[in-house]
Amino acid sequence: MRFFHDLLPVKVYTLSVPQDFKRPSMYFPTPTSFDSSDTVSTFLKTYTLNVNIFHDDSQQAYSAAERIADVVRAKRSVIPLINRDGHPEDGKLRISSIETRVGEMGVATIALQWDSRYNYERDPVPSVEDFQIDSGVKE
Repeated sequence: MRFFHDLLPVKVYTLSVPQDFKRPSMYFPTPTSFDSSDTVSTFLKTYTLNVNIFHDDSQQAYSAAERIADVVRAKRSVIPLINRDGHPEDGKLRISSIETRVGEMGVATIALQWDSRYNYERDPVPSVEDFQIDSGVKE
């Protein structure tokens, strides 16, 4: 949200869009996700976030959405992470797909997708501490 807001400093809605919302503004709903297998140790979750840009007309909304999307593309689809206090963190979010769509009545959408990997839970296994190897030629 912060990255988008720095590019388009307008009112931001997160929980819902009120009946008398301001224009221009942005709405960030909760991302959706689906999972898939990844490696023997990890599973993959693909997140999708559809950010709505509201403006006086659809063309202005679409132009604002395209400007934001082009900045993300120009930065190699990498968005720096920040913490809740607004300070930069070490990580970055790599966007795998970004798409802009024009809507009706002053709305455009920026659709973002990214992947995250998570480790599977593993049962504790006792470590091997002492072992012997017998080798030789069979007679």
